[in-house]
Parts: sequence; C-alpha cells; structure tokens
Amino acid sequence: MFRTALVALALAGVNAAAAPGPSAPVTKPFNFVVIGHIRGDRGHLNPELAELLQRVRALKPAFVVVTGDMIWGDADLKGSVPEHILTEWTAVDSALATLKVPVYRTPGNHDINDIVTRDIYFQRYGKPPSAFSYGGSRFLILVSTYLPPDGDTAKMEFIRGHDLDSSQVGFIRAQLADTASYQHTFAFMHHLLWWEPTNGAWWRDVHPLLEQHKGAAVFSGDLGPMKFSHLQADGIEYYQCSLGGNPPMNMMRNAERNRALQDQFDCFFNVTVDGPAVDVQVEAVGEVSMEHFTPARWDSIYGYRAPPPQSLREKFADLTSSRGRVVMLVGGLLLAFVAGWGIARMTASKRA
Repeated sequence: MFRTALVALALAGVNAAAAPGPSAPVTKPFNFVVIGHIRGDRGHLNPELAELLQRVRALKPAFVVVTGDMIWGDADLKGSVPEHILTEWTAVDSALATLKVPVYRTPGNHDINDIVTRDIYFQRYGKPPSAFSYGGSRFLILVSTYLPPDGDTAKMEFIRGHDLDSSQVGFIRAQLADTASYQHTFAFMHHLLWWEPTNGAWWRDVHPLLEQHKGAAVFSGDLGPMKFSHLQADGIEYYQCSLGGNPPMNMMRNAERNRALQDQFDCFFNVTVDGPAVDVQVEAVGEVSMEHFTPARWDSIYGYRAPPPQSLREKFADLTSSRGRVVMLVGGLLLAFVAGWGIARMTASKRA
C-alpha cells in the first residue's frame, strides 16, 4: 500500500509540474532543438548529457524535443521494477529541467518496453501521439515503439520499431487536414521507420500525407546503422541524430559495425524557422570531452593485435615462472604418474 501511494505521489508531482506547450503565434524567427538517444546505462545518466544540455542552453531554443530512449528502462530484466523506472525518470527530468524551456518527448523502446514502463510513461507524460502549434508551424509527436496492450507479458518487443497502426495514421491525417494554417509541418518519432522497406505504413500512408505540405521534415532519434543520417524524398526532409554512448573495447574490436558507429560524432539538431525558410544545423557533442577521437584510442581499436601462439618452450617457461606454478606443475606430474601406475597395475592384474 505504501509503495503504491509513493508511486502515485511521485507521478502526481510530475504531472502538476508539467507546463502546457507553446501555442501563441510567432512572427519573428525562432529555433528549437532536437536531441535523441540520450539514455545512459542502468542507474547512470549518459556521460555526455551535462555537456549536451550546456550546449542546448547556449542556443536559447523556444522548446526542445527528445526523440526517445531517455532512460535504461530495466532493459536487461524480464520485468521492470517501478522504483527503478521512477528513479531514472526523476534523474532525467531533473537534468532536462535545467533547460528552462518546454520539453516534448516521444518514447523509445527503452522508455516503453512492457506494461510497467508503459503505465509510468502514460501517467507522467500522457499517451502519444500528440500535436501542438508554434510560430506558424505544426508539430506532431508520434510513437513508433510498441505499446503493449493490457495483459501483455512481453518485454522489449519490436526493438527496431513498430509500424504505425490505422489509428495513428488517422491522427496524422486529421492533424494535417488544415493545409492553409501552417507554413511547416515537423514530425518526431524515435525509430527510423523511413529506413524500412517501402511497403510499410509510413511510405504507403504517412509519406503521401506529408507530400501535400510544403516544408515538411521528420526527425528520428534511434541509434541505428549510423548516429546521423539524412534522406530527401519528394521534397520531405528526413533526419536522424543520436548519442552513441561508450561501448566496451571488446565490442569495438570484435565487430566492424560497432567500430563504424563509434567513428562518427554524437550529435543533435538546432532548427531555425524564419518564415518560409528552415535551417537545420547538425551540432556535435562529446567530440573532445569523450576522447573518442584520439590517436591512442584509434590504436587501441584498430592497431590491436592478438598475441601470437606460444611455442612449447615459451609455454614451459610461462608455467615455471613462479614457485606456485612450479608446485602445481610438479603436483600435476606426480598425480599423472600415480594415476598411470595405478592403471598399469589394474591392467596387469586382469591379465593375470
């Protein structure tokens, strides 16, 4: 009972503090920032988050959109623990609060990956999708992660994204019905559904809707084959940016894909809207502080060579390099001798 009350109190506090989004018309230029994949590992904030937020504050955006994977979300457990999830959200929200501007979130597969994480996310931030207007532009907050239905016991399904269902396509169609009121349409989701084969709901249903709107752009934040990617299709701009974290050295050495990913800058977007013009600037983060691009790190990854196999002489020298190893070697030889002697006697007695 006490745990339930504590959880409810924490959720109520977050909801009470949440501010409504900007809606007043803006005639002068404005900018907003898009950040993605900012999560750390279990129990830790992303080591680049403080630097990222410092750089965002310096840009003085009107608001910020986070394109998913903000927490670890008990991804390595069969079932999420509510206290873990609440603690992680509290830490991330406290960090984001230092921006002192509205923050919009679209969930990633770490943020919602089972019933527990779904319910906490909905209670804290509302159920996506949603939309708001600012400065003559329309902003769509979409959901590409799997939303488990009641009673679902699965964990972390559709890690690379879930195709939009008919209800969400209908939401997008309704939001885009008024083509005369907005100069630009911006859509945000976690996964790179636009990387998927062209027979999905995105290309079949959503992309044609966006084609009817000048200045449409789509932003994603998953850590995919690259940290940054861009596609222009039928006048629509597609962008991806993310933070890659700091994988262990053995992952870097053993997989070319991991090496290629870490050879790219972590990044975020600063988007300036000035009437009909939209300028998307790619901003690097952690390029110096993380020491990912030093000669020493390159050599530790690409210059690493496994030691050559030892000769018998080297193996013997290694075995006899200390008193303890000599004792173990002699003991092993004695055991082998005794065992061989015993087997020989048993064989001789059977023959007799």
